[in-house]
Amino acid sequence: MTAKQEFLVEGIVSDMAKWLMEDRNLSLQVALGLIYNSRTFEQLQNPATGLCTESSAYNYDLLDSELKKGKIVQTEI
Repeated sequence: MTAKQEFLVEGIVSDMAKWLMEDRNLSLQVALGLIYNSRTFEQLQNPATGLCTESSAYNYDLLDSELKKGKIVQTEI
């Protein structure tokens, strides 16, 4: 992963943590734990998936789906 990709991932994780804290009334530690232990984060770190170039909101939707359904669900056609 390049430095630019790492920077993008950090920004996405920051946004997702903020939204988890707001939406689920979680502490920062719990929100980051959910993110860092998710399949979404694993895929976000893989440059081949291209997720680091998607919006924070797109990645948050994937994470939210994973947390609700136990797996990543992409609903677009």
